[in-house]
Amino acid sequence: MENKSYSYGVKITGVILHFFFTIILTLSLFLLGALISKNIFEFSDIGTRNFLNSGYYTQTIQEKCDHLGEYMYLRGKGDERTAEENRKYLQYTDEFKAEDTNFCFWYKLKDLWITNQPDTYEGQSFDPELLMMQARTMGNYLLYDMENKEFGTDIKKLATYFFESTNTQMYWPTDDVILIIGVDTQFSAMDDLYYASEEYHQMYPWIKTAITAALMSLIGWILTLIYLTLAAGRRVGDAEIHLTAFDKIKTEILFVGFIAIAAELVYIIVRVSDQEWELSGLLAAAGTVSFVMDVLFLVFYLSIVKLMKAECLWKNSLVYWVKNGILKVMNNQKATTNMLIIFMCHLVIGFVLALGTFRYKNRLSMLLLLMFCGIEGYLLLRQALEKYYIMEGVKRIKEGALDTKIDLEELRGENRILAEDINNIGAGLEFAVEESTKNERMKADLITNVSHDIKTPLTSIVNYVNLLKREDIENERALGYIRILDEKAERLKQLTEDLVEASKVSSGNVKLDMQTIDLVELVYQTAGEFDEKFERKRLTIVTKLPNVPVYIWADGRQLYRVIENLYNNVAKYAMESTRVYVEIMVKEERVIFSIKNVSEKSLAQENSQAGDLTERFTRGDSSRTTEGSGLGLSIAKNLTCLMGGTFNISVDGDLFRATLIFLNQSSIEKVIDIGKI
Repeated sequence: MENKSYSYGVKITGVILHFFFTIILTLSLFLLGALISKNIFEFSDIGTRNFLNSGYYTQTIQEKCDHLGEYMYLRGKGDERTAEENRKYLQYTDEFKAEDTNFCFWYKLKDLWITNQPDTYEGQSFDPELLMMQARTMGNYLLYDMENKEFGTDIKKLATYFFESTNTQMYWPTDDVILIIGVDTQFSAMDDLYYASEEYHQMYPWIKTAITAALMSLIGWILTLIYLTLAAGRRVGDAEIHLTAFDKIKTEILFVGFIAIAAELVYIIVRVSDQEWELSGLLAAAGTVSFVMDVLFLVFYLSIVKLMKAECLWKNSLVYWVKNGILKVMNNQKATTNMLIIFMCHLVIGFVLALGTFRYKNRLSMLLLLMFCGIEGYLLLRQALEKYYIMEGVKRIKEGALDTKIDLEELRGENRILAEDINNIGAGLEFAVEESTKNERMKADLITNVSHDIKTPLTSIVNYVNLLKREDIENERALGYIRILDEKAERLKQLTEDLVEASKVSSGNVKLDMQTIDLVELVYQTAGEFDEKFERKRLTIVTKLPNVPVYIWADGRQLYRVIENLYNNVAKYAMESTRVYVEIMVKEERVIFSIKNVSEKSLAQENSQAGDLTERFTRGDSSRTTEGSGLGLSIAKNLTCLMGGTFNISVDGDLFRATLIFLNQSSIEKVIDIGKI
């Protein structure tokens, strides 16, 4: 059904029906307009067929009173009438002849009676009461008696004419005047009242017909327009919007052309309406013009609809074409050249408008200058806001929120392009971080799983080596083999344990028991346990420790492992017969522990960067001839970070220095108190 509704036959039928409803609507409105202009149609008249009760009858009587008033006025001027006034006077004299009119009047001014009744003579006197009786017998009457201050009429709305209309005051004096009018409602004479009655009875039946036709055609016009709107650009079995060559005309040109032609047609309609036409001829002309206007309207309207459906209304505009041309030219120029061009345009426009405003006092120039300044201010403010949005997005990305997306709805031009690039960079960084985290997690899981898998056979090896050591073996070479197996098995066991521990620490899967620790006491305790190892390598410990306790917030067991690892590292890699410097310093809110030694081998040659030493499996001895897994410093660094401290290593030639930094206890208590507040 949907495909059939977009067929050419249905579309053509819709267009024809739209034209038909347009013509019927126009003819109905013109007919109603003609009836209204003749006062044949009033809302109060819709239910009556009686001419005497219609507004058209009232209007006709009012016109007769206008003519009568002017006639009396011209009659009173006598010889002072101009040629034009004489022409009107003769016209009114002929209009009010007794034998040719249904409108009878008796007019008294300053004791002089004037009437259009037959068998009367100039200067004759009349009794107003008898005249009123005669007027009533004719059908309709009017009494305008300013001598006795009486007024009466049975003609609809005629009182409004005499007392509320300003147009009658110059002809109808308010003192010493008596006017009695009688209207023959049988319309025996064939005057303008007779013809008005005939016209009313001919035209009245068209009132309801015109109203019904106007309403029905309006509904049909709207429905067909809705269908044509939905079907515009559609074809059977094709969801694509199809444009014609006419649709590719620039929107502004199409709009201006439509307005110009429509204005010309409206002007023609106005000119036609001003001419004296028969109603049938006027309706034919109006129908023809309305058909042409509807053709133009449909062509323009449906073209705009198709462009909107295809989402290319803006792209098809002349402004867009000019803007793109300017941007292409400016894109081929340097940024400084573009800014210079914009600045020069600003100066020229501002100078011209300012000259017109202040030199020539031109109000239009002042208005344009204010608009120009307002537009520039708006553009500058929008640029500032767009840059602010971009900077906020960059700041959030810099702080680690890599999933941040800058809203592009409020951005335009180069700022939008920049924001899109930043969003792409953020997405790339987020993807890279996710991949890196995933790889780290996979490595940690691999290390943990491999370590667990190695642990089982390693335990068996260690147990069997222990069993061999208990056997009574006299062969010295075999005993040497067993000793080597024992050493290597223990080393492999330590390596697997370190791997598991390193995996736990790097993933943060370590339970900490944070408490107040005296760092000075812990360092003394650790140093005492390494006296024998240091003596074997003839290492001299030089300590610089405070004489008072220094408290920090840490896990005592894990902190001991960190310091033990640093001492053990010195015992393994320090040059014999050298000094080892251990120091604790308190600087404001920080507690700094440092240990320095001279390495047996050049660290500058072994590792190009000091940070490499804290990576897993990195050792100061690149030949890896010494014992150790290369995990100690990595574990120490991760544990320190988990406890809220900082772990740093620096290398200067052969000098190795490790530093631990923690907040002292008083600083931590301040932070906690502030957090509670």
